[in-house]
Amino acid sequence: MAAVKKSTFPGWLLDPLQPTRAQAEPRYRLPEDVRIWAVPLALGVGLLIVSIVGWIIDAPQFYFSYLVGWTFCLSLALGALFFVMIQHLTRAQWVVAVRRLPEALLWTFPVLIVLFIPILFGLHDLYHWTHPEVYDPASPEYDPILAGKRAYLNVPFFLVRVGFYFFIWTLLAYKLYTLSVRQDVDPDPSIPAQQRKVSAWGMPLYGVTVAFASYDFLMSLDPHWYSTIFGVYFFAGAFFVALGFITACYVMLVRRGPLAGVVRPPHFQDLGKLMFGFTAFWAYIAFSQYMLIWYGNIPEETLWYRHRLEHGWEGISQLLIWGHFVLPFLILLPWAAKRMPLLVGIMGIWFAIIHWIDLFWIAMPVLHKELTFHWLDITCWLGLLGVVVGLLFYRLSRHSLVPQNDPYLARSLALH
Repeated sequence: MAAVKKSTFPGWLLDPLQPTRAQAEPRYRLPEDVRIWAVPLALGVGLLIVSIVGWIIDAPQFYFSYLVGWTFCLSLALGALFFVMIQHLTRAQWVVAVRRLPEALLWTFPVLIVLFIPILFGLHDLYHWTHPEVYDPASPEYDPILAGKRAYLNVPFFLVRVGFYFFIWTLLAYKLYTLSVRQDVDPDPSIPAQQRKVSAWGMPLYGVTVAFASYDFLMSLDPHWYSTIFGVYFFAGAFFVALGFITACYVMLVRRGPLAGVVRPPHFQDLGKLMFGFTAFWAYIAFSQYMLIWYGNIPEETLWYRHRLEHGWEGISQLLIWGHFVLPFLILLPWAAKRMPLLVGIMGIWFAIIHWIDLFWIAMPVLHKELTFHWLDITCWLGLLGVVVGLLFYRLSRHSLVPQNDPYLARSLALH
């Protein structure tokens, strides 16, 4: 790539702990080429501008498509946050060489708050519980089930919860990331302990907020339905897609040169093990949810699955069984497959596609009784993803691609 002068970026996305390029080994840095992050960012913004046309034409479709795309990006950030915290808590040594990218992905939380604004304008179209007439006994649309959930399902409390979720996630992201980049220039031996401490109190808060956020953003689209395991289902998908995304990005960084010889087949083998494991974990949770609802045979619960097993949606249900579990399980099962960077990178891209289909399958039957695809589904998803990827690589360009001065870095680099 041709070197160009590094451009500036809005200060609200920066942090005060940025080491200069001279303070890290050049081979651990991205090339000084603005196109690395500007191209995906520009494509993302362009697709979102195109999506505005769809909003003018069909507002309800835009809001549902945008919600699916936004939730996809949120699940990426939440999966990366869990990845970082669990590695600190377990004092994992192998992961140090591949930890900086998920750390940089945490900085999308402030951006996701801004990108949530269009959803605020679409609450009435997205969530039936925002309609005041369903709570009025004198109205023909009065719904006694929703009236019993009004203490929780109301707009002011919903906004308070969303603000709390993002406060916790952003706080954890800021503390973990700034401690990591500070270590690049300050080999303070207490920093790993501080990272573990943050992860220790952050993990239970993470579990609670992710579970309730999944209820609020996705499960309440159909407010009559409820599943006590849905929070775990959403978490399984979030970590599943984050693992695939992280792996695919590292394959690209190795093939393009910045991390060639640094991230090696043993690292991809361990990432592949996690990908394989959470393929099975997602399937276990998905089957457990289905089996328990089928066995309980409660109308408010079974109707949700009925909508996804007829009118064309049964094809997506079958695709999830084969594409989200069977094929990834069989492909990643052999030991040799997980040591092939190109293969696990391709599987990482597939993880992203099938996770989007999973979110589409959860949300869209609420809007369309029959299976329907719309061009807004693609432009909203890829537009939001382009913005996230662009900002991710901008963040990566500001620091070393490998955590410097980490006490386990040498062992991670020597992994075999």
